[in-house]
Amino acid sequence: MATLEKIRSKGGVLVAIAVGLALFAFIMMDFMSSGGSMFSGNQMEVANINGTSINIQEFQNKVSEMEEFNKLNQGTSTLSEEEVYRLREQTWNQLINQSLLEEQYQQIGLTVTSDELMDMVTGKNIHPAIRQHPLFANQQTGAFDQQQVVNFLLSKNQDPTAYFYWMVMEEQLMNERIFNKYSALLKKGMYIPQIWKDSEISARSQQADFDFVVARFTSIPDSAVSVTENEIKDYYNKNKQLFEQEASREIEYITFSIEPTEADRQAANEWIEEMLQNFRSPEVDPIQFVNLNSDEPFSGRNQRPAEFSSQIASFVANAQVGDVYGPYFESESYKATRLVAINNLPDSVRARHILVRSASMEETSTLADSLLNLARSGANFADLARRHSEDQGSAINGGDLGWFREGMMVKPFNDAAFQGKTGDIVKVETQFGVHILHIQQQGNPTPKYQIATLAREISYSSKTYQDVYSKATRFAALNSTPEKFNQAVTEENLTKRFGRSIGENDRAVSGLESSRELVRWAYEAKVGTLSPVFEFGDRFVLAHLIAANEKGIRSLQASQPQIERELIASKKAELLMAQMNEKLASGADLESIAQQMNASVQSAENITFASFQVPGAGVEPALVAAAVNTPINQISKPVKGNNGVYVVKVNNIETIEVSQENVVNELNQNLTMKIDYQLVESMRENAEIVDRRARFY
Repeated sequence: MATLEKIRSKGGVLVAIAVGLALFAFIMMDFMSSGGSMFSGNQMEVANINGTSINIQEFQNKVSEMEEFNKLNQGTSTLSEEEVYRLREQTWNQLINQSLLEEQYQQIGLTVTSDELMDMVTGKNIHPAIRQHPLFANQQTGAFDQQQVVNFLLSKNQDPTAYFYWMVMEEQLMNERIFNKYSALLKKGMYIPQIWKDSEISARSQQADFDFVVARFTSIPDSAVSVTENEIKDYYNKNKQLFEQEASREIEYITFSIEPTEADRQAANEWIEEMLQNFRSPEVDPIQFVNLNSDEPFSGRNQRPAEFSSQIASFVANAQVGDVYGPYFESESYKATRLVAINNLPDSVRARHILVRSASMEETSTLADSLLNLARSGANFADLARRHSEDQGSAINGGDLGWFREGMMVKPFNDAAFQGKTGDIVKVETQFGVHILHIQQQGNPTPKYQIATLAREISYSSKTYQDVYSKATRFAALNSTPEKFNQAVTEENLTKRFGRSIGENDRAVSGLESSRELVRWAYEAKVGTLSPVFEFGDRFVLAHLIAANEKGIRSLQASQPQIERELIASKKAELLMAQMNEKLASGADLESIAQQMNASVQSAENITFASFQVPGAGVEPALVAAAVNTPINQISKPVKGNNGVYVVKVNNIETIEVSQENVVNELNQNLTMKIDYQLVESMRENAEIVDRRARFY
């Protein structure tokens, strides 16, 4: 149990370690060895990776394991919806990556030996994840202690949780090592040809100052050029690879918001009025009354007037304990506030502490009492904190927490620090463990006020809910076709919203919280279908499926607007280039060309072939290329850029000294970075991956 408690208390830092590719190797072990192909075509198949089938029960088991591991890591019993989704996505991506990598490892016989693993764990080359892990730190010094690793390994088999935890770490280390081996093989098999090095060095050695004129495509109206159907078809047939798409859906929808009515507002106000008499009664405990009745719980904080809203600050400045202010309206609630106490307390406190947290409460209490007695008897508090505190962040500084204001610490700790006296050494129990608290200094006492606020939020009633639901269902019943839907939206002046490019595994439609159910409907319905009435948050939603785009090459009709824009830009470029060539042929200089093209002459300095952009032009590789390749004092031929057509006159070319070693190192570094970032991605692009998660989630 001691090992388990250590993991729970110190495991938070492992989240970064656990989320990498290697973590999933542990979770994936029986995926790849279970003979997945037997599930081919099975309705329970959630994925198929290059012919290897994954069953939904297996996949969900692994997702659940990741959830349990993260709960243990964070010391919590639950995960948020966001965390569960993130872990499921992580599991999915790591499943694919690991499956594809395993194929490569097996083909070339790549493995990690047990000797390599032990070297990373207890040998001469300790892995940073082990060296920096708080589980393996010396309790006295905080430094890495190799013996702690050995002790953990010897005891882990006696604790199933510790055993599981170690297996995750072990597989992470092994998979990182084997991936590094594989990527190193690829890196060593690639090189930069000498001609590429020479060309790059030469290009970077030339630095140009130049003037240029740009005739922008927008200077010609679209109506001045025409694009034929045959041109569009020809472009589409020659460039189909440009129109690859993932499956997506397009919807339009309307919402019926469930909002409080004036009657609901009045009901909240009446509730406060009815409760006010009891709230004012001297016989009523305001703290208990608020906790039992209010939508705003009692905080218990002692606050300065500046921390209150202006109206409450004015109230407490002149009130006596027991006085009540209100009712008043604030933050969509009707409220009444009662002054509970006025306390003279320090504005801030400086303190240090020792956090004690052992395997059991009995051990924790015994150690805390021992440390308390030592501290009170004059032992060096800072030394005790360094050797015994579980709060490693402050332990290194002798437990010093510095100065803090009220409300910055958890309540029991806060109350002990602010209500005690300078020099007190006390024991305080919080959700984090037992603290030995030493109050070192306190600021000057100032009046602070404790208030209890009775609040009733303005929320919609069940009648309001039913009225809005009836309105939504009536609209759906009367307008059950796309034509009626759109006509009614116009006649009733409703706001139509759109969901664009909705992916099959998207969690929600943008703008609609927790709307996964609508995403699933969009993939199950036929184009032209209207949805049932959905409820998402405080809105009812009625949707119309307007388009279903399947994975593959986008249709000519869907691609036509994009093709037209490209062809129009190309034809404008042809016109502009012809105009510029005509002016160049007549001997016009740069200023004349600019004047005749309704443009201006712009300048750029110190531009090399490696320049990313040109001031005044933006990202324009064609302009950069023209500048570094045009002779001095000559006007270049027109070149087509991203935003217009350019002509360039180079004023000066300066040869600059370039470190050949730096250029070669940069080229090599860029090459290795491409391998690191594109290796798995390129495998995924060339793999046959069937994703059927939408069936189940």
